[in-house]
Amino acid sequence: MDRNNAHNNGLLIAPSQRTLSDYVADQLRQAILAGQLKPNERLLEEVIAESMQTSRGPVRDALKILENEGLVDRQSHRGAFVAQLHPEDFLEIYTLREALETLAIKYAIKNATDQQITVLEDLVHSMEGLSKKDYSQVDATDLDVEFHHILCKISGHKRVLNMWESLSGQIRLVLLKHRLVHPDDLRVRSVSWHAKIVGALCERDTEKAIAELRIHMAASSEWVATLLQDERNPASKR
Repeated sequence: MDRNNAHNNGLLIAPSQRTLSDYVADQLRQAILAGQLKPNERLLEEVIAESMQTSRGPVRDALKILENEGLVDRQSHRGAFVAQLHPEDFLEIYTLREALETLAIKYAIKNATDQQITVLEDLVHSMEGLSKKDYSQVDATDLDVEFHHILCKISGHKRVLNMWESLSGQIRLVLLKHRLVHPDDLRVRSVSWHAKIVGALCERDTEKAIAELRIHMAASSEWVATLLQDERNPASKR
């Protein structure tokens, strides 16, 4: 077989730099979300490239991906650092997320099949099962993120899904921080809230589903408001 035929049959296609960049970005993303890479920690391209046995090009591209996701902060003449999120950032993340998921609900009511909504119901059952165990906050957060990701998927609104996914790293990070402060959240409130959203979706009741979403979001918003108050008035901290 000659070179042209081999190329045409896909036998000589090497992994693209884009594929390597996505892989590096995924590894770094997981390390940031797991807390292995701390806020404000410097991310050196050469160190990352060496540890992952790749060139600096894919690492540079991966850092750009994470910068676009808000997980990496690139500072002029200093390099790349793990982003430090502040209460103002949390507030922006929650308000944008609520807007996106409100729109997702409107479209899911119209577009989602009963079978697709059942996937959300299954996730609620998984949350309920987890809540009866000695669960980790990471596992609870993962189920929460997956629920809202699926909600956006079944909406059939591609741009809502794309925007939500671009924000998903920050959403997961903030949710995890919230759960670490409120470790009983899944057991006490979260399962019930998600079940009510699913119930309203099954009834194809848009207003009820949005109202349940806002109740769910309100608790996190109250937590963020407290953080903002503490940051602006340190003397108010107990």
